[in-house]
Amino acid sequence: MKQSGLILKLLSVLLAFCLFLSASLSQTVITVKGEEYNNYDNLSTEEKQAYLEQQIKELNEKLDSLKHQSKDTEEYINALDEKIKYMKNQLNLAKEEMESSKDKITTLERQYSENKDNIASLQVEIDELSEQNVILKEKFDVYYEEYAQRARAMYISGNMGVLDALLSSDDVSTLLTRLEMIRRVSRYDKTLLKNLQDRGNALIVSQKKLSDKKDSLSNNQKTLLKTQETLNVTVKNLEEQQVEFADKQKDYESEKSEADSLLLKIQEDTKTYSEYRHQNQDELDEINREIEAAAEKYLQQLEEQTTTTTTTTHAQSDAADDGKDENKPTSKPTTTKRKTTKPSGVLSMTYPVPSQTRITTDYGSAGYSGHTGVDFACDSGSKVVAAESGIVIISKDLTNSDGSYRSYGRYIVIAHDKKNSAGNQVYTLYAHNSSRVVSEGQSVKKGQLIAYSGSTGNSTGPHCHFEVRTPTASYDDCVNPRNYLP
Repeated sequence: MKQSGLILKLLSVLLAFCLFLSASLSQTVITVKGEEYNNYDNLSTEEKQAYLEQQIKELNEKLDSLKHQSKDTEEYINALDEKIKYMKNQLNLAKEEMESSKDKITTLERQYSENKDNIASLQVEIDELSEQNVILKEKFDVYYEEYAQRARAMYISGNMGVLDALLSSDDVSTLLTRLEMIRRVSRYDKTLLKNLQDRGNALIVSQKKLSDKKDSLSNNQKTLLKTQETLNVTVKNLEEQQVEFADKQKDYESEKSEADSLLLKIQEDTKTYSEYRHQNQDELDEINREIEAAAEKYLQQLEEQTTTTTTTTHAQSDAADDGKDENKPTSKPTTTKRKTTKPSGVLSMTYPVPSQTRITTDYGSAGYSGHTGVDFACDSGSKVVAAESGIVIISKDLTNSDGSYRSYGRYIVIAHDKKNSAGNQVYTLYAHNSSRVVSEGQSVKKGQLIAYSGSTGNSTGPHCHFEVRTPTASYDDCVNPRNYLP
């Protein structure tokens, strides 16, 4: 009985340990998953694909569950937008793969072309060496035949040496004649043999070169064939990737369209209009560069005005000193400065839409990870005013090739002549207007009418999109406008 109780206690401990281990492993998986998300850029392409597929699968399950209740909810739209975000990442990966394949094809085509050129060049060299070998062989054969004939003649006649010439000569004159003949024959034989050896060595070298060139030709031909095979496979892969990308693009656009339709329906019911949540990043980057350039131009003009004013002040001071009458009190030089050359106090903003001071869509609100401003839903044609005094650095319409409005639509950017509490330059942006009543370079006062609200560009309905950027006019320096509004 005691043994049974002991066994039960052991089983209880073991079960508790298993539950603890299971919970720990589960927590570990969550942690790892979180790390994967935080370090997404450090994952391999395969890991990214697996991660995105898993996220989309989970969101599809969540959407199916929410669909049974209602699609016309913020929760459903947020889940759909989350899925669209992952689908966008999938499209980016597919683009990277296609670009990689295109780069590989370009490299292979260059290698193929270089191999073909090398083969053609080698073939020319082989042909030249072959002709050269024929000539060298012919010359070698001539010397060889001559040397062979000389050897046969020496064999038939016997090889007369100096002793034979001495014993067989009747007199000194005959001896000297024979010795001279032996010397000349010997010198001729040496020359003949050297020429034969030189021709033979030249032929061997030439044949070795020819053999090496033929080996190189063979290797290049094999490489060419392998390159062609790899190129064909890569081209086929690219075609498959392009088809897959087109399918993903179609699904992506379809999901975006559904999300936009659902968002519009909800906002029409509540009359809290804002922007569609999915914008083209390339388009945003282009607009951002335009705003940065306008701000840079404005700052340069400020610097030039400051320099001109300083120079004028010094010149007037010098003139006053030169004409100073010691018996008369001196008067201070006067200068004329533009309002934009010097801050006229600490910045204090007013609401951009006087008739609507309630923010209907907040900065960085749910579903708007890229919403870098606040929205004031208002009737179309409502007055839009400058939040603070300053200079209009942009007043323009953003349109597509067909004349329709895009992104910010009719928008205005103001560089303010007052600094914030940190002493930084501040810029404000007003978007989606139906009309603009100020132009670039115009000086405006706080509360001055600058536009009438509307729904141009990426907009679900009439509202004013208001942004604050500091210390630069860059999109990356957008801050929460609530920090500056009353």
